Amino acid sequence: SAGGLLVWPIILVGIAAILLVIERFYTLSRIRSNSDRNMGTILKMVANNEWDQCRAFCNEQSQYPTCRIIGHTLNYMGQAREIIENAFQEGLLKELPILERSLPTLNVLAAVAPLLGLLGTVTGMISTFQIITLYGTGDPRMMSGGISEALVTTQLGLAVAVPIMILHHILDRRVDKIISDMEE
Repeated sequence: SAGGLLVWPIILVGIAAILLVIERFYTLSRIRSNSDRNMGTILKMVANNEWDQCRAFCNEQSQYPTCRIIGHTLNYMGQAREIIENAFQEGLLKELPILERSLPTLNVLAAVAPLLGLLGTVTGMISTFQIITLYGTGDPRMMSGGISEALVTTQLGLAVAVPIMILHHILDRRVDKIISDMEE
């Protein structure tokens, strides 16, 4: 191919990033949609002092982080306010790694793609200079392969990295929104 061997690792980085982004969007959209509804139900129970029903509801809905945090906090009912707040913070801290899973990996993939493109640029230019050393600059067609490899890999590396960075930012904002909703 015009970009040389380094085109394939860049494409693999792009495919890995797409799979991670799809998984994160799916997981985070399911979390977000049920948080408000669950909180409405929980607040009604709390207003009526229905603590056992509230605990049962949170256990039943334990697939949602908000319910897991509240369920964990309910175990400390009747304790001092500080202990309850600490229990809430502990529950929230347990949820963060689940919500932020794959985001650091996406960040690394966004950084690796342009670096692979740069590596392709360097290898393409090295092969161009080797051709110049062997055959001189008389035939531009002989040099065009190395120059093409240099440009294609740079372009592809950037074309893969930019969308990954944008999607990472969108997912990061979504996680922040979920966390702020849970804190609220």
